[in-house]
This record gives sequence, C-alpha cells and structure tokens, in this order.
Amino acid sequence: MYHVHRRPGRQTTLRCTLCGREITTGEEYWACNGSRICAGCLPEFARQELAPCHETRGKEAGL
Repeated sequence: MYHVHRRPGRQTTLRCTLCGREITTGEEYWACNGSRICAGCLPEFARQELAPCHETRGKEAGL
C-alpha cells in the first residue's frame, strides 16, 4: 500500500496496491486483506485471490 504523507491539513494520497495509480476522491475502490484496489485492477486481483478455488472441468480435484 502506498501513502504519500503531506503537510497537516491536506489529504493523504491513496494508491492502488497493484498498479500504484492514485485513487481520487469520489472514486470507487476495494479494500480487502490490507490491499486497496482500483476498479481497473479488480479483475486481476480477483483472479489472484480466487486462484486456490480454480478448477478445470473434467479435471476437478478429488474426483
């Protein structure tokens, strides 16, 4: 997670954990397991987080 600290009275910059892009005021983002994810990185983040659940039809674990 990237934070840029500024002088008192100013907002701290919030950055996407994956791409480092600034998440601006009013922009949606996802906070999950200590990460802050912008909308553009959400699909990749979901693939990474759900990788242990990944199956291929006909090759399922435990069959």
